[in-house]
Amino acid sequence: MVHSRPLLPVGHGEVLTSPDFSQWADLARDGHARAATWDFEIAGRPAREVRALARREAIEAGAEFSAKLGVPLTQKRDPEGLVVATGHQPDLYHPGIWIKDFLLQRLSDESDAAAFDVVVDTDGFDSISVTSPCLAPGVTLCKQYLAVGTEDATFAGAAVPSSRDIDDFCSAADSMLASLPAPAIRRHFSAFCEDLRGASQVAENLAELVTIARRRYEASAGTDYLELPLTRLVSSAAFALFVADIGHSAARFRAAYNGELADYRLVNKSRSASQPFPDLAAAGDRVELPLWSIVGGVRGGVWAQPAADGGVSFVTRDGAPLASIGAGEDPVAALAASGVLFAPKALLLTLFVRLLCCDLFIHGVGGGRYDSVTDGVCRRYFGVELPAFVVASITMYLPLGAHVVTEQEVSEATERLNRLTHNPDAVLGEVVFDSPQERERALELAAEKTELVRSILAPDADKKALGMRIRTVNAGLGDMLAPLKAQMQTELSALEAQRAASRILTDRTYPFCLWSPEEIADKVG
Repeated sequence: MVHSRPLLPVGHGEVLTSPDFSQWADLARDGHARAATWDFEIAGRPAREVRALARREAIEAGAEFSAKLGVPLTQKRDPEGLVVATGHQPDLYHPGIWIKDFLLQRLSDESDAAAFDVVVDTDGFDSISVTSPCLAPGVTLCKQYLAVGTEDATFAGAAVPSSRDIDDFCSAADSMLASLPAPAIRRHFSAFCEDLRGASQVAENLAELVTIARRRYEASAGTDYLELPLTRLVSSAAFALFVADIGHSAARFRAAYNGELADYRLVNKSRSASQPFPDLAAAGDRVELPLWSIVGGVRGGVWAQPAADGGVSFVTRDGAPLASIGAGEDPVAALAASGVLFAPKALLLTLFVRLLCCDLFIHGVGGGRYDSVTDGVCRRYFGVELPAFVVASITMYLPLGAHVVTEQEVSEATERLNRLTHNPDAVLGEVVFDSPQERERALELAAEKTELVRSILAPDADKKALGMRIRTVNAGLGDMLAPLKAQMQTELSALEAQRAASRILTDRTYPFCLWSPEEIADKVG
């Protein structure tokens, strides 16, 4: 089937689901049935056996962590039934991402599927912050920071901010929101801050803090799906088998990965070698893998190197040892003994989750753009079709009631100014003259220009002389219309300033804690 890529919704409250939500349950059932027919192996074990293990471990790990949330939990935990999932970094993300959680909940409720959200706490981050418009004195974009990342540090490796830091963050952000004409925004954020303070008493790292606070904030909307930190998922036996498989076949996996990326760039006419991801490199018999090694909360790259005994070693780019699996050795025990946590990068993460952990995965628009590459890598490497992914988003604007200046308004004002500058005779119908004499003189010049333009088209015309006279006439009209031009320039400058303010006021990426959970849940039905 050929179809267009999903585009971000534009209207306030507009929800995107691609394909339509009504098809999601059937897609999950199709994925479940397809996986039951697989006959390939992963690290020497039947894929169906590894998949059953992965689903059981994912649900158990999700349930164990979710007990810390302090909210009612789902009882739908059958790994042999339907399993649906989504995921994102533990950030104060915008409603376009948050909507995936509510759609996950609805899908779980309507299809009786176990559901979990993968908290990608193995990623690095620049900061966690709240941004919003500020309306005093003018319209500006304001930001307050809850946490700032460090080089190579992860969400899971970052400490929980102190009570004082959380209070300072909440107080500063509240002052920022006080300039807005919608008191509800402050109330929503204040409620979230109370959940943030409560979460700080049980969270063990920054990722847990944000996740627990978000779920407590969501509780009023009745969500009960499981949260599954990626650090827990990748500690599973199934993930160790998955890593062992691509490590032993690193060259073949690299060929599948890079080949699919090359096709993606060809189809999308992309000249960037880093889009949507960089190719995997190779140096001699050493092959880069799309994995992170995490030691002490700090990330590094991972390369696979064949071992003399037929096993595989996992090393850094410089060849420093990370872990090894000897020939005939149990991969699960070998990787656990290394003390290194291996975590997948973006494409490998969705490959693992979709292949082994769930029957349907919900992406945002950004993730949906690249996950067709994941489909292709799976076909090339494992020889099977992955269970489907779907795409969802929503656009929510803050209720600020401001006039929004559009690009069209600015474009039309720019065009009017250009016409006055280059063809002043074309705007005389918009001019009110102070005296009949000025109007008569302007019309005389316009009539002369019309005649000059007609004359310059004649075969024997003195184009140089006529062109100079046209410029002189334009200059004369321009001098007469100088006050109008100044007015138009002022109006255009004001529109451009208002457009810049409108971009701030209508940004769709402000954090979820500025909206009511019930309002977002209501949008999914």
